[in-house]
Amino acid sequence: MKLSHLSFRYPDNDRLIFNELSLNLVPGQIHFLLGRNGEGKTTLLDILSGLIEVDCSIEDPFPRNEILYHIQGVPLLSTIKGKELAELILCVSGQYRKRDLSPYLFKTLLEGNPQSMEKIVYLWTIQYGKMSPGERRWFMVLLYCLLDKSLYLFDEPTAGIDVSSGKQITGLLRKLQEKNKCTIVIVTHNIQDLKGIAHYHVHLLSKGKIVVSGDEQEWIRSCRQQQDSFCRTLAEEWDKSIDIRREL
Repeated sequence: MKLSHLSFRYPDNDRLIFNELSLNLVPGQIHFLLGRNGEGKTTLLDILSGLIEVDCSIEDPFPRNEILYHIQGVPLLSTIKGKELAELILCVSGQYRKRDLSPYLFKTLLEGNPQSMEKIVYLWTIQYGKMSPGERRWFMVLLYCLLDKSLYLFDEPTAGIDVSSGKQITGLLRKLQEKNKCTIVIVTHNIQDLKGIAHYHVHLLSKGKIVVSGDEQEWIRSCRQQQDSFCRTLAEEWDKSIDIRREL
């Protein structure tokens, strides 16, 4: 999927969010979208999902029914149990029947890990409101990973949770891509998320344009060469994290 010359502003706002933006999503890869708050990362996901229609060149778009979009802050009843949430997401998709559902549906994805299976059994029976933020995110992403789609869009799936839960979530997305050979776009503010994936592409959004695009090796080299302050800050943060890991 390739977007070219995308310019966009909301109807009641004079601010130009995207100015001749171009983005190339290599199919069958994990893509990280990084940028400051307010740069339009969620808006770009809205456009990729088809929620916002735009007048620009889009090559090889994904069919709407082949896109899964994980939106931040979806309101859910606090009393709904894990089993009922699974029924809501999986059965409504048409890919599962109620009688198919059980904690053991996740065994292959979790590679039979005893701790993870025990966690699923626990979450299956408790109310959503009693789950921790990390448990909620992990369980939701796990459910989405059971749906067969071509393009997955995740808006900050690791935001506001502990490091351990964040690693578990990026691990699930890595397994999803390896298993289904699908395309995944992840918006994140946490560059530590990148370290849980071996092969990926990074796209840096700044001032209405994608200023850096590259694979796991190219992006940081390009970032260091940019004059953009966000790129320089990100490169410094990346290099600092590498230094800390070497000391450990």
